[in-house]
Amino acid sequence: MSFHTPLAARIAVPLLALAMAAPADAAMTVGTFLTRANALRYQGIGAMLSPDFQVLREEARQAKNQLKAENAARLAAHKPALACVPEGESIGIEEMLDGLAALPAADKRRPLKDGYGKVLARRFPCR
Repeated sequence: MSFHTPLAARIAVPLLALAMAAPADAAMTVGTFLTRANALRYQGIGAMLSPDFQVLREEARQAKNQLKAENAARLAAHKPALACVPEGESIGIEEMLDGLAALPAADKRRPLKDGYGKVLARRFPCR
């Protein structure tokens, strides 16, 4: 099939526009993450075969790493931690998605790292 066929053009143009809409290193927003995750959420095990699954997995990993680095920097600067996750504790994907979905609309426009931090702070507040 030639790239210039009407079907290919109808698919390629929106994909190209989407790719150009944000730089490759731009952080995914909470809202975008939720929209894409919810599209996969109800596919069950089949979601793991979607290319979007790996993209979202990497976004979540990066957000987690950024949040850890930010928390370490805060502690080094003698500022309070964002969240106090006990050693060996974690939050499951379903709980994280539900927590992100419960955030106010303004928070859903923020980077995933920030939303992840808010969910962790609610689940594991520092006392």
